[in-house]
Amino acid sequence: MGAFARRGAFTSAPLPVLLGGAALLLVLGYLVVVPLAMLVVSAFKPSGFPLEPGFTTAHVAKAFADPFLPGLILNTLAFSAGSTLVAVTLGLALAFLLERTDLPMRGLMRGTVVMAMAIPLMLLAIAWTLLLSPRIGAINVVVGGWLGTRQPIFNIYTLGGMVFVEGLALVPSAYLMLAAPVANIGQSLDEAASLSGARPLRRLLRIHLPMLLPAIASAALVLFIIGLVIFDVPAIIGIPAKLWVFSTHLYNLANNPPESIPLYGEIGALSFLLLLALGALVLLVQRLGREAQRFVAITGKGWRAAPQPLGAWRWPLAGLVALYLVLAVLLPFAMLLWTSLLPYQARFSLDLVELLTTENHLTFLRNARALEATSNALQVALISATGVVLLAFAVATYVHRAKGPGRRIIDTLALVPLALPGVMVGLALVFVYLSLDFLPVYGTIWIIVIAFVTDYVAYGSRSMGAVMVQLHPELEEAARMSGAGPARVMRRILVPLFLPAALAVWIWVFAHALRALSTPIMLQGRDNVVLSTLLWGYWNTGEPTIAAAIGVWLVGILAIATVAWRACARRGAIGAV
Repeated sequence: MGAFARRGAFTSAPLPVLLGGAALLLVLGYLVVVPLAMLVVSAFKPSGFPLEPGFTTAHVAKAFADPFLPGLILNTLAFSAGSTLVAVTLGLALAFLLERTDLPMRGLMRGTVVMAMAIPLMLLAIAWTLLLSPRIGAINVVVGGWLGTRQPIFNIYTLGGMVFVEGLALVPSAYLMLAAPVANIGQSLDEAASLSGARPLRRLLRIHLPMLLPAIASAALVLFIIGLVIFDVPAIIGIPAKLWVFSTHLYNLANNPPESIPLYGEIGALSFLLLLALGALVLLVQRLGREAQRFVAITGKGWRAAPQPLGAWRWPLAGLVALYLVLAVLLPFAMLLWTSLLPYQARFSLDLVELLTTENHLTFLRNARALEATSNALQVALISATGVVLLAFAVATYVHRAKGPGRRIIDTLALVPLALPGVMVGLALVFVYLSLDFLPVYGTIWIIVIAFVTDYVAYGSRSMGAVMVQLHPELEEAARMSGAGPARVMRRILVPLFLPAALAVWIWVFAHALRALSTPIMLQGRDNVVLSTLLWGYWNTGEPTIAAAIGVWLVGILAIATVAWRACARRGAIGAV
């Protein structure tokens, strides 16, 4: 009887909903299932190549029996959990302060928080090694001079150092995921609680945080899984300290194997372990998602959001936000800029001022290969960000609004790519498009676009889904009762409310596509070099000053994008109504 009931759900669904669900299944199946199948199959092939004949479980058995594995798992979990805790805590605090209060200079601080994403993770880690290295760290030199000691005060080459840098790097992502849900909490709830005698802390604990639980859980899940597979920070800080996590170990197996042959089978087996971990996390987030309707924050009854006065705390709290911005943006960028103006890499010293030069920047601007990489990077970022927003909006609408058949499968497929390391996504797509050679994708920017849309659709669907569950259906019901058709409801109701979240997703994907390294480096060909792979090439060939110059230009590109983002947000909120 239950089977027939479920079948009836399919047949009773409107035809547009059925067609939309089928289209989403096809798109996500192509983007996710095909490379995922390649990844899993590689773990059971003797050579690790999915198209090779034969079958074996030796790689999986070796991975599970490796005495190195427990320490690897503990390091990875500690790194990911620690950086997630730092990012979500600071991101949530920033979301409340910048979206719900009368904090001074909120607009400037919003733009600066987002601009922190412009500094590539690799260069952010390098900047902090230059600041906190035991031997040459500028902060150690300055603080040691103040204290009259030559002993290093700080050591970046620790697990805590990795968590610190990665946590700072993920704060803008946490803020962008949480800003829209925080802003959408109705002021009437605060007023009702205040009239009942609830103090601000009690309102935060009893009203705001419970209502934000789906958004916080989604943000924490996304950032935790990113921490499981991130490469840049562990590579720069962890490898010199022999602190291995999954991502750096996978990279080492692919690029520095014992016998000069990439161990694709072992890479697939270890990635298989990550997929098992993701399965448990997906079950958890789906269980939380079933309770999401309890946390509706925007209804048709007088929703408004006004800044909450901070009183005497305005400037002290603004100082704490400024301190974060100094640590996340100002100090790293200053070190990046300083390095880009040096003729060679050196520790900070005022004696080097007379040697400062713009030659590294001129070298970058005069290089035809660099201009081609810049053009490729911008095209890839623009197309990828737009594609993710459109696909994520479709997934969120189908799962949380249309509630069509198979929505849980679609929601799960949209989340799975988070567990795929960028190195393995790139490798899987190489296998796919070498096999489907009738599609002229391999070696072009389109293979990188496909990889990025696959990588980042999980973030987009989580973020938009968190906003979707806060929009009560009565908004649309009231509009329909007033005679508005579906198109008018979408244009006048859903789009204005979704615009901030959509713009946040777009800028997040745009910035990450510009600076992402692990996936493009696996897909790099002669005609699809992007800025991140060019930067990596300069760093690997011993030209860190030119790599720093590229990083400075990346910051400039994102600054322009941030200004455009804020302008579009303001115009969109007015023009769509």
